[in-house]
Amino acid sequence: MGAICGIIGKRDSKAVHAMSQAMAHRGHAPRIVEGAEFAVAASADPGDALALVDGKPRAGSGQALSAQELAQACTNARVPGQLEVNGAFAAAVRIPETGEWWLLRDPLGTKPLYYARTKAALVFASELKGILASGLVKKHLNLTAVDHYLTLRCVPGPETILQGIWRVRPGHAVRCRHGKPPEPTETAVTPFALSRSEIRRDAAAQRVRELLQEALARCEAQNLLWSGGIDCAALAALEPGMQPVFVTLERAWQSESRLARESARRLRVSLWQAAARRTTEETLAKAVYHLDEPIADASAFPLWSVIEAAREHGTAFVSGHGADELLGGYPRFHFLQKAHGSAQGLVPASILSGLLPALPPNAFVRRASRYLAAIKDNVEAYLSLLAVFDADERRDLYTDAMKAALHRNTGSSSLVRRYFVGGDLARNLVSLDLNVTVPELLLTKCDRIAAAHGVTLEFPYLSAPLVDFVARLSPKVKYGVRSKPLLRLAVKGIVPAPVRLRARRGFRIPQSGRVVRVIENAARQTITQERVEASGLFKWQHVDKIMQSATHNVYRRRQFWALFMFFAWYRAFMES
Repeated sequence: MGAICGIIGKRDSKAVHAMSQAMAHRGHAPRIVEGAEFAVAASADPGDALALVDGKPRAGSGQALSAQELAQACTNARVPGQLEVNGAFAAAVRIPETGEWWLLRDPLGTKPLYYARTKAALVFASELKGILASGLVKKHLNLTAVDHYLTLRCVPGPETILQGIWRVRPGHAVRCRHGKPPEPTETAVTPFALSRSEIRRDAAAQRVRELLQEALARCEAQNLLWSGGIDCAALAALEPGMQPVFVTLERAWQSESRLARESARRLRVSLWQAAARRTTEETLAKAVYHLDEPIADASAFPLWSVIEAAREHGTAFVSGHGADELLGGYPRFHFLQKAHGSAQGLVPASILSGLLPALPPNAFVRRASRYLAAIKDNVEAYLSLLAVFDADERRDLYTDAMKAALHRNTGSSSLVRRYFVGGDLARNLVSLDLNVTVPELLLTKCDRIAAAHGVTLEFPYLSAPLVDFVARLSPKVKYGVRSKPLLRLAVKGIVPAPVRLRARRGFRIPQSGRVVRVIENAARQTITQERVEASGLFKWQHVDKIMQSATHNVYRRRQFWALFMFFAWYRAFMES
C-alpha cells in the first residue's frame, strides 16, 4: 500500500503537498521532489531515477522489481508497448532521455491511478480525492458515467464519475509528452490473451494448483483472511504456515462462525478470532467516502468491518478475493452459457417483442422475456438480465434534462460491446470481468477499504500467470453446476471433502433487524426529495417508488443500493 501524486508541466509543491495529505491514509510522503516543470511525491522513495511506485511490480519472469529497476525497464523499452511487467502496482516513471512521464498500471488494475489535464499541467494521484485536493480541477458530474454506473454498478474506465478526471486503464500506460500543457496518450502494455486453450479438466486442475502455489510463494503477508468457504481453505492447505484470521460479523450480514471454525478444525489450523464493530451510520459514511467513486455493492460495508477488526492483528493479509470471478463462483457463468445455448432461436424475437407489453409488470417476467427477445445479441441478452437498471428503467428514472444531456449517448451497450467480440459468450464474459468487474468493482473496493485502515491485501487468485491460464480455458473445463469445479478438483486430497464440497456463501443484504434500521435511516437522510430534485438527474416520484418497494423485490433492492451509494457519494463529494 502506498500513495503517489504529482503535477507535470508546472512546479507547484503546495498543491502536491495538499494532494499527499488527502491520501495520507495510504502512506506518508516524506518529501516532495521538484524539477524545472514538475513536482511529485510518493510514500516510497522515488530514488534518483524518479520512479514513483505504489505496490510491487514484477518482470515477466516473476522477479520483483525495485523502483530503480522499473525505471530502467521503462528506459530500455523505449515505448510502453515493449514493456513486459506485471505484479500489483501503479507507477509514474520519468524517462530521462525524452523527458516524458509514463503513468503505468498493472494488468488487472490492482492499484489505482487517476489523472486530469488542466490548462497548464497534468495532475496525477492514486485516488480521486488526491486529484481534487490539488485545487486545480473543478468538480463537474460526468452524466455519461452516471448512466454507466446505474447499468453496471460501477463506472468503467477510463472515464470516472467526474468530468475531466480519468483513470489509467489496467494494463495500459499514459505517456505525458512535452508541451504546454503536456499531452497524454494511452498505450496498451500487458493485455491478457483470451485465445482458447484446449486441455482436459484434470490437467487444468493440476496446473491451477501449481500456479496457486507459486503465487502464494510470492506473497509476503503471513496472515490469511478466513471464512467458511473453499477459497481460503485451499490457500491454507497449499501454504500451511499462514495464520488464519476470522472476523465475526453481525448476523444480518453473515453468520459463518460455525463453518469457519469447522474448516479450521478440519484443516488443523489455529484460528485467531475477533468481533466486528456494530454497523452504524458513521460506518456507512466513512466507507462511501473512502471508496472514492460510487460502487453499488453492499458487501463494501461488511468488508469495511472485517478489515477494521483484522487490523488489530496485522497490516498485511492474503485474501481469497478473485476466486469467484476467475474460477466461476457466480451462477451467472453457468446459467448464461446454458441459457444462451438452449434458448437460441427457441422463440422468434418478433413474436416476443409483441408479447412484452402484455406481460404482467413483474421484474422477473419482464427481464426474462427481454432476455429471450435479445438472445441473438450477446450484449443485449447480458444487460437484460444483469443491468441494475435496464434501458427502459433508466428512461423512466431520468428527468427530461438528464435525457436531453444523454441524447447522443449510445448507452452502456456500446461500452459492453467493446469487450464482446464474436459469438463466444464465455470468452466475452471473461473479457468483461477482466476489464470491468474485477478492476473497477472488486479491486477498487478492496484497495480503498484496505488503504483506509493502513492494510495491504495480496490476491493469489489474481496473480498474472494464473489469470492468463484460466482466462483461456474452455467453459466446459472451467464452469459447472457446482461453483468453482476446477478449484474443488485442484485441492482434492489436501482439503477435506466437507470443506471442499461446501456450497458457496457470500455476504447477504440484511432483510430485518438493527442493521436494516441503520441502513433505512441513513437512506432517508441521504436520498431526500430536496437532494434528488436539486441534482436534476432523477424523478423523485420514481426514486421514492424504488425506496418503498426495495424490501420485497430483488431487482428493486439492487436499484435501491445503487441510488443509496450514489447519493451518499454525491453528498460527501459534490456537496462538501
